[in-house]
Amino acid sequence: MDSYLQVNNANMLGSPTSACIPDDVASICPLITPSPPTNALVNPLPESQEIEYIINDELVSKLQQVKDEAKEDDSTSSNSSILNEPASIQLLNHKNNSSNFPFIIKDEESVVQETNGKLQPLQLTFRNPPENYFFMSWNWPLIRKISLWTFLAGLAAMVAIVVAMIYSLPRVCNPQVEWYQGSVFYEIFPASYYDTNNGMTGDFRGISKNADYIASLGVKVVRLNSIFESPRYPEDYKNISSLIEIAKPLGNIDDFESMVKHLNSKNLTVVIDLPISPLIKELYLPKGWNILKNSSTEDPSFEISRYTSQEDPISDALFHWTKLGVEGFYLKGLENLVDDKHFGKLLQHWKRIIGFDRIFIISELVLKRASEDLQETIMSNVNLIDFKIDIEKGANEITKRIYSIENSTLFTKPGRPWIHWTIGDENTKRLANRLPHGNSTLGALLLNLMLPGTPSIFYGDEIGLNQISDPNEDRKDLKHVHQLTPMAWPKLRQRSFSWLHGEKTKVDFDQIGLITKMATLRTESPSIYMNSVYKNAVNKANAEVKYSKEDLLVIQRWYPRRKSYVIVSNLGKNKNDADLSTLLYRGDVIVGPRPDSLPGTISFKEISLLPGESVVIVLE
Repeated sequence: MDSYLQVNNANMLGSPTSACIPDDVASICPLITPSPPTNALVNPLPESQEIEYIINDELVSKLQQVKDEAKEDDSTSSNSSILNEPASIQLLNHKNNSSNFPFIIKDEESVVQETNGKLQPLQLTFRNPPENYFFMSWNWPLIRKISLWTFLAGLAAMVAIVVAMIYSLPRVCNPQVEWYQGSVFYEIFPASYYDTNNGMTGDFRGISKNADYIASLGVKVVRLNSIFESPRYPEDYKNISSLIEIAKPLGNIDDFESMVKHLNSKNLTVVIDLPISPLIKELYLPKGWNILKNSSTEDPSFEISRYTSQEDPISDALFHWTKLGVEGFYLKGLENLVDDKHFGKLLQHWKRIIGFDRIFIISELVLKRASEDLQETIMSNVNLIDFKIDIEKGANEITKRIYSIENSTLFTKPGRPWIHWTIGDENTKRLANRLPHGNSTLGALLLNLMLPGTPSIFYGDEIGLNQISDPNEDRKDLKHVHQLTPMAWPKLRQRSFSWLHGEKTKVDFDQIGLITKMATLRTESPSIYMNSVYKNAVNKANAEVKYSKEDLLVIQRWYPRRKSYVIVSNLGKNKNDADLSTLLYRGDVIVGPRPDSLPGTISFKEISLLPGESVVIVLE
């Protein structure tokens, strides 16, 4: 450019403000003349000589060429025109071209015009090239693949979890009860059940060997009658000498423990009879009872082991048998000690020993003989109360019995002990011998299994086992144990034990299937296994006698939002026909009345049953 524009530097004067302008501004604003300083107005400098510019012909032609090109670009945008102007002109006109020079601060008038009269702060933006961001160098194709597969895997996992949760949900939503509530008990006299010692006496190993048979009946609890040492066991099994020592003919403590474990493996719980009376004549509070009473430990066994003594053999026995896996005790003869001054305190003490997950069973006589205040203590520490039904007395007596029980204090509110129904046990004649119409134990057991509470089956009743047949009275001295007939087994020759023998008795193995079917139905149906319904602050038994006349008994079982069931039983000696259409309409036969009966629809317009038959019907 020096060749085109030559300036005579000798004639130029230095600017008094050149030192005040920053280098960067001075470099880009060569034509901006700053205001003179104040002292310059007072003492003005002498007028500078005019600068002489020498323009040669070549520069003139170049400028003319630039001017012609500018005319050709008039059709372009205003921005382009502005950019093509010389830098000095653009800087002087920065009001309209601030976008090209963002570092130039707009004056107030321009800002006001651009914002419709509102002052706005000037915002400066600086663009950063993409390569300056650190994540631009990442492997984004790989990242996208990983993200996709992670999402799909998470989605699949969530679907699997939902499916597993749905699969694990119970198929039915039935009310929950404790293990002993509504379950079927199976009562065994061990010495008469099954022997493994060459026909001498039944034993613990014999019970273990037949655990599969017991479980196949649909029962959940095995209750063992007296297993304790006596001078002449089993003939004199009630005259025990200890609550801990086992009768030797049954086996030893290892056999007992092995039996319990084997039954548990079949989902069978063990309960034993504990004959307190007549062994115990008087009750004593054990030493340290107050300490045990006030103990806050969750496991009382530590305290019990320290404070039980010979003065309280019952506490010792409870502690001993719970350690061996026993889950419940029938306190036999407890009614004889109700009047003892320590009865209430000791009952609470015994309950603490076994814990609230194990159970006590007592006879109904305990409640009858106890005072009103003591009854509350009893019902707070007892789980099952045994009530016997004399099935041979007919429909009317059974109706009265059921009505009196359902309207007793046991059904006044939830949390009361449940009923333990018994129609045959070690102390009564065989069910098959008590019924007035031959061997009709099937109908009686079906009726028992339909009652509200916890029913019990005495061993052998499921096959109609009779008492010992002793027509010549050869075993008259053992008449008190004739009901303890040796158990008969399918595919095995019926035989007698050395301590109790007699002629062959009649049995019916075909009815086992119906007993099993009824026990299973009971386990699955809240209408049957529940004992009451609590509604509107009222607790009521969910069983109703619909009809009781001429030895025909009709009982209905129900539960909210569940199917209702009816059992019709002929407890008389003759065939019974009845029209029950005014009470019930129609239903389907589920169980009974005979082993060869087929399921089907039945109308209550015409009900006909032979003596001793029972039929279970689900209502439409």
